[in-house]
Amino acid sequence: MSNALASDDMVKFSGYATLGAIYNDSADLGFHSNFKVPARTGFSLAPDSLIGAQANIEFTPHWDAVIQAVFRDKLDNKALNYIDVGFLRYHLGSNWEFRVGRMNTDIYFLSEYKSVGYAYLWARPPSEFYTNVSSVSQFEGADVLYKRSVGKGFLQVKLGYGGSDATIGTTGSENDTNIVTTDSNVDIKFGDMLMASVAYQQDKWQIRASFLDSKIKNFSEDLDIIDDAIAFFPPTIWPGGPILRDRFEYRGKKQQFYGLGYQYDDGLWLVQSEIGFTHSLWDIIQDNVSGYISVGYEPENITYFATLSAIEPTRGTLSDSVGEISPYAPDAVVALIQSFSPLIRAALDQSRIKQHTFSIGAKWHISPAVVAKFQVDRSVIADNGFALWQVNNNLDSGQTVNVTSLNVNWIF
Repeated sequence: MSNALASDDMVKFSGYATLGAIYNDSADLGFHSNFKVPARTGFSLAPDSLIGAQANIEFTPHWDAVIQAVFRDKLDNKALNYIDVGFLRYHLGSNWEFRVGRMNTDIYFLSEYKSVGYAYLWARPPSEFYTNVSSVSQFEGADVLYKRSVGKGFLQVKLGYGGSDATIGTTGSENDTNIVTTDSNVDIKFGDMLMASVAYQQDKWQIRASFLDSKIKNFSEDLDIIDDAIAFFPPTIWPGGPILRDRFEYRGKKQQFYGLGYQYDDGLWLVQSEIGFTHSLWDIIQDNVSGYISVGYEPENITYFATLSAIEPTRGTLSDSVGEISPYAPDAVVALIQSFSPLIRAALDQSRIKQHTFSIGAKWHISPAVVAKFQVDRSVIADNGFALWQVNNNLDSGQTVNVTSLNVNWIF
């Protein structure tokens, strides 16, 4: 971003914007660029279009503050949640920085500029990797950064702690009901978030590694139907009931993310790849491995690129068993308890993601402050692997969806 306006030397303003159009050729699966924005079918300007403004305020050579607001289509339209970033920072020498406030979660390459379309190659970051962790893209707390030259390169180490909450879209439509959600949107809150990242850059390449550990503190659906059903049958009748309740109990359940990334850029060729592993102790958020590799070629002012991205569950198909039922239970009771199995299956499948996407496109540098991008994504989604999409109709098998995008990005 460039500094176009400045009230004085203390405050500097900058901004960025994207005007983006997509065409999703599926009427059954709604597309969204991350879990915090509504899903769309057909032609839409909503998923990618946004405008952002940033103020950098320098109080002293050691103290400064940053506020960044982004206006875009989103599920949670409370005014405060249009503030993506707002923090106070203290610089200790040239090697240390301490921040407190609302900040980006530093777990991938684009952590600090995911909304700035001008700054990266694609129409949007690869969904299989970035959408998967979009519910924790910001946090409120504190972090510390240590940076220094090492050998011929530059090293950065960051540690952070805090919490995050988000309103996210679910797979099902608003007319769906199951034992997990009764609405198409849910509020989820993470606490005790511990983040760590290490990055090293040298000349044309850089590598990074990251870790995130968190606990679920709140989930807007209270899962009363499970508790009521289990409470109705004593453990002597349904010994497996308490075990099933624990599988769906969210409070305090750990969620962990491990990320690795590599980038090479010599001015003509750009190669970037990231891989992430998600581990969850709550069955509703399933373990998976995700990643992408992208190659760009820029002979002049147009960069041509191709990207392959994918995400797969790592624990196979989770059991929809209701657990142990007493052999002395009446047949009618056994049948009633077993009738919960399809509901359990539906709840588990709601968060299951299994798909891969091949993308091709071009980025045209129109001027030093304006770029245009054209991109075509072809996504192949496995049966019951639709959790990156809004499912508008019942689907009996896997799907193939094409999303075409045209963006104009600029900075000011």
